[in-house]
Amino acid sequence: MEEGKHDITCASESRPAGYCHDDSIGIDKHDWMSKLDGNLHMSELSLPGTHDSMSFYGGDSVQCQSVSLRSQLDSGIRVLDIRCRHIADIFAIHHGVVFQKVYFGEVLDVVTAFLHKNPNETIYMRIKEEYNPDNTTRSFEETFKRAYWEPRPNLFWKPTNNNPTLSETRGKVVVLQNFTSEETFGIKWDSDHFNIQDDYKLNTNWDLYNKWTYVKDFLYAANNSDPSQRKTFINFLSGSTGSFPYFVASGQSSHGTNDPRLLTGRTTPGWKDSWPDFPRIGCFLGICSIAFEGTNILSAGRIGKGKEFDKYVGMVMSDFPGKDLINAIISLN
Repeated sequence: MEEGKHDITCASESRPAGYCHDDSIGIDKHDWMSKLDGNLHMSELSLPGTHDSMSFYGGDSVQCQSVSLRSQLDSGIRVLDIRCRHIADIFAIHHGVVFQKVYFGEVLDVVTAFLHKNPNETIYMRIKEEYNPDNTTRSFEETFKRAYWEPRPNLFWKPTNNNPTLSETRGKVVVLQNFTSEETFGIKWDSDHFNIQDDYKLNTNWDLYNKWTYVKDFLYAANNSDPSQRKTFINFLSGSTGSFPYFVASGQSSHGTNDPRLLTGRTTPGWKDSWPDFPRIGCFLGICSIAFEGTNILSAGRIGKGKEFDKYVGMVMSDFPGKDLINAIISLN
């Protein structure tokens, strides 16, 4: 995927730029972690991340990102969600059944090049076993260790604790280990060191407000948590199944960055108490249409100094993140 074809404006003046479906997000945050105190622990950092970071192919029901991996990193993304199918004793990147036309070694090449150029940054990488293994002679763990971990001894942080400081991990990949293994390669995803919200299933578009409620409640919990006792919060803004990923992120009728919102079919004043965080638009003679709004945009407008969530949000994992969402999360550090 080509990067930086054109500059983009990810939203109108009245709407936070939380969503971007172009090939460039339009911001440069390649070294933002270099300015942070190295004594900060992982559980103290607010980090923009991408859900299903390499899911570019498969159409609207499968695609979760439009910006290349290197451009994601240069735009400030520091948490990656990498889904690996074990096939022929290597890892192919998949979203479910759909092969994403890239292999795990190529993902690591991009990350290695980025960290070589930006040695004060840290990448937190969820590595998840995806779909069914095929034509394999060893376990997922054995392939990870032999094909990727051992050949790249300088890339991965070697775990010594479950809440490392930034100084310990600068220039490294911290593995968030989401696969079965007797050996520890990072921090295990299902451990009690993480507090995760990933309620992703929407049966229809009208479940979007419920998804937003899960996201918002988790943002409150993270923001109000005690830093001295805090687990690392991981909050997924993403959703799918009965809705397209772009719709959950944007609330829009189609996937373009600045396409119009989809209407809910309800109006005020008759439904004035419905979905209070969704916008009221197209008002005429006191009657307004209630439109859907995406989790990315609702979050971007509420995160930041002087806003609703102004202290800590943890790892925020999104589909198609826009510049205001990324900037807002970074601003809390």
